[in-house]
Formats: sequence, C-alpha cells, structure tokens
Amino acid sequence: MKLLVLLLNVLWCSYVVAADEKKSLPIAAYTLKLEPGYTQVRAVTGKVIKQHEASLSFEFSGKVQSIHFDQGEWVDTGQVIATQDTQLLEIEKLQLEAEKAKLYAQLKLAKIEQKRFEKLSKKNYSAAQQLDEVTTKIEVITAEHALLDANLQSVAVRLKKAQLVAPFSGLIAQRHVHLGEIASSGQAMVTLLEQNKSQVVLGVPMSLQHAINDTMMVAVSQAQYRAKLLSRGAQVDSVSRTLMMRFELPDDAPVYAGELARMVITTFTEQPGFWIPLSALTDGVRGTWQVYGVKDNTINSIAVNVHYTDGEYAYVSGALSEHPLIVANGLHKVAANITVEVVQTLSSRSL
Repeated sequence: MKLLVLLLNVLWCSYVVAADEKKSLPIAAYTLKLEPGYTQVRAVTGKVIKQHEASLSFEFSGKVQSIHFDQGEWVDTGQVIATQDTQLLEIEKLQLEAEKAKLYAQLKLAKIEQKRFEKLSKKNYSAAQQLDEVTTKIEVITAEHALLDANLQSVAVRLKKAQLVAPFSGLIAQRHVHLGEIASSGQAMVTLLEQNKSQVVLGVPMSLQHAINDTMMVAVSQAQYRAKLLSRGAQVDSVSRTLMMRFELPDDAPVYAGELARMVITTFTEQPGFWIPLSALTDGVRGTWQVYGVKDNTINSIAVNVHYTDGEYAYVSGALSEHPLIVANGLHKVAANITVEVVQTLSSRSL
C-alpha cells in the first residue's frame, strides 16, 4: 500500500511540473517600424549683447563737477552726461591769451621799427645792422605767437573733453563715479548700452555648424525670436571648444544685455533603424546592447547598435527585420528561447 501511495505522489508532481512548463509568460510587446534615419535635437546657450556697449570715461584726470544723467536714464546722441571742473583750464586760457596780447603788441612795435630801419639802412651801415636785429626779433615773436596759439588750441581741446558726451543713444546701465570724486584718465564713468539692435552670442559645436541657417529661432526669457546670422565665428573658444556665433535679434525685441539665450538645433542623420523605448534595452555581452525579439510566441536575444537616445527612446539598428515585435519592458523576468504570450501591444513611435 505504501508503495502505491508513493507512486501516485510521484506521478502527481510530474503532472504539475509538466503543466507549469506549458504555461506562457505574459508580456507587453512593442511594434517595430523601420525608419530611414533619426532626428537629433540639441540645444545651445549663450547670452544677449548689444551692438554698441561702451564704458565711457574722461580722457584727462579731473574732479567731477556735475552729473546730468543717472543709472537707468535714457541719453540721446551728443548729450552731455557729466562734466569736470575746468577752473584751472580757464585760468590757463586767460594766461595764454594775455601772453598772446603781449606778443601781439611786441610784434606791432617791432614791425614799426622794421619800417623805420629800412629807410635808415639806405643811408648808413649801422641802421642796416639794426634792421637785421629787428627782423630776427619779429621772427622770434612770430614763432612764440604760433606756440601760444598751439597751447590755446590744446586748452580748448581739454575744455571740450572735460564734457563726457554720449557717442550714441542708449540707456545708462551703470554709473561708476560719484559727484566730487577725482576721475582718473580712462576710469569708467558710466556704462552706456544701445537699446536697439540687440545681438545674441552662442557657442555652437563644430559638429553642428553645418546645421546653422541664415535665420534661426532663438529663445530669450521664454519668448521666441527669428534671429539673423551675422557671424559664423572666427575661432574655437579655448574653454568650451565651440564656435562663438553672433545673431541679430529684431529691433523691437524687449531684451536686456546679459540675458540667457537658447537655440535648438535639429539635424537629420540617414541611418535605417528603429525607435524603441529605453525599457526594451538590456545589457549584452562585452558591453553591447540587446533586445528580445518576439516571433511565434518565442523570444530571442538580438544584438543592436544604439545611435541616439532622447531620454525616453533610443534609435537602434540591428537584425530586427524578422521580428515585428520586441519585449517592451520587464526584461528581468524573461530569457531567450522561452514561450511568451503577448497581452499588450504598444504602437511604434516615429521621431
């Protein structure tokens, strides 16, 4: 009797195992669709600059006497932004003018003497000698007069340059010096920005320069602008290893210097392949990638090459033409050559 019971238990276990082996693993499958190539999307960043941006300064050192415009105010071309104290220059000008008047009087007297000695020189030798002396004196006075004129012209230039004049219309972005301070030669007084003709400088990788058109869409502060290409870059940036390209924004673009700019570059690569979800990829041997193809309710591992990923999908190529479906996810539950049942089919995605 005991032997009969033991035989019945063995037969029952064998039946259960056989039944389990015939069960199919339920999976979600992804439908493959052959594509001629893939589109790659890259974003590059840069900043807004102004065509005219200048740090204005006085050419000569001096005390700041007046400031007519402050930070954030608009200035038109030719308007005086600030002036220096010109009291010493005015005194120097008066001194030079007085010396000039003195020389003029001396020159006038010397010319009178010259005429008198010209008449006397015809009668005696001593008068001829005095005529030579007067003529030389006139030449010296004339030279000194010319030197004074040059000095007066220099003072006039310095007086003119004591006024800081706007070279173009724009907005004063910063004021660096306060009233009453001594402004050194070349020290920045204000930073002037031209509001129109804003530009964008972007670093574009060498591999993407062929994808840059004459007009590109550029985003600044969540607004899109059609920008015109001005320069494709003359050299590669030593830090970012990119070409610094310049684009011109529309005149009415309400942007500010220093704002972040972003441009999306789209390229198409001809490479027959398939878009698959990243969840369908798994590690293969020796650092390769593989997917599980579904055919006749059986799955097989297939090695693939990954060309591009966008964070959600991967574009791959490989021997997938004989497998219209692949396992979409849950790869840790499957293995090659097992029987499966497709309970859900996901549509293919084209990008």
